[in-house]
Amino acid sequence: MSELLIVILLTAHLLAMNLASAGPIVCIWLRGRGSVDAELANQLGRSLAWLSVAAMVVGMLTGSLLLLAPSSEPMWEALRRFPTQAYWYGGIELLFSLTCLLAYAGSWRLFGQQRRLHAVFALMSATNLIYHFPPLMAVLGKLAANPSWTTTPIIDRPALLELMARDNVISLTAHFALASIAVAGLTVLWLLAGRGERNLENAEARRVARVTAGIALVSTILQLPVGMWVLATMSHVSREALMGNRPLASLLFLAGVLLVVLLIGRLLAVVLGEVCLREIRRAGWLLLLATLLMTATMRLSRAHGYEGRPQAAFSVSCSSFSSCSGSFCTVSNGPPGSSFALINLP
Repeated sequence: MSELLIVILLTAHLLAMNLASAGPIVCIWLRGRGSVDAELANQLGRSLAWLSVAAMVVGMLTGSLLLLAPSSEPMWEALRRFPTQAYWYGGIELLFSLTCLLAYAGSWRLFGQQRRLHAVFALMSATNLIYHFPPLMAVLGKLAANPSWTTTPIIDRPALLELMARDNVISLTAHFALASIAVAGLTVLWLLAGRGERNLENAEARRVARVTAGIALVSTILQLPVGMWVLATMSHVSREALMGNRPLASLLFLAGVLLVVLLIGRLLAVVLGEVCLREIRRAGWLLLLATLLMTATMRLSRAHGYEGRPQAAFSVSCSSFSSCSGSFCTVSNGPPGSSFALINLP
């Protein structure tokens, strides 16, 4: 039961950070729709901006809660391999993105026709999040699953940059970025659906729905080859767990892929003009269920990896690095959870 709650919490965390990362980018497009029929798009953009702010706060809170889970000790061990200043740096970067996002949402009306200047806030928030945190959290996930993934005892900035350049980290970062775009596009569709079936008959509403569905569709289709890339760069043990060595993980993986294919079909229907509440709601639920199943799949595959190694092989403590600098040992109790909100990125 506790594992199910962790999967649900992690799914909520990932979806929230997806929206916080790509939502501002979609907002820029919505605000740039034009001056004739732009009122609806402008309202949707403003709503999406504030939803992105709320999503980022939820993502930070759920990320902190995940650190309190009984199974979070391997992640704490991974965090202890970073020097103290890394925690401050991560926290500052996270607060910088949140501040930019708040400034963007809060000044929506203030900037009026100065759309390009206003868009700078959204770009700074989104690019800062996507550039720094998905690769950082991918590195942490790899270290938690297998501390011998790198033999570097203290991971300073040069070591981190080297790890972030590895193909298995880049593939996870690309996977997260594409998922973020799909979530942002579907969020706009749900905002439209919330206005009722009658409002979807409006020509501007239909245009916005078809374009945002197209954005989500393209990013979801691209997830298929990127997903194969992620699979190819997994550890041998985790990959075999998905390929049949662990039946439950394999079943969830296949079900998740099937849901993604069904999601593509629903999004394609909207793009082709079937803009209705039924199709939008189906697409939203398919995305939610696919994310839930894929999150559970990744946790099961990594848990299988733990079973394949003795405890000593992945238990890292401060005493294991007696030659390390004092700054490392001072963080043996772990960093503030809010500074590392994406801690369990699959």
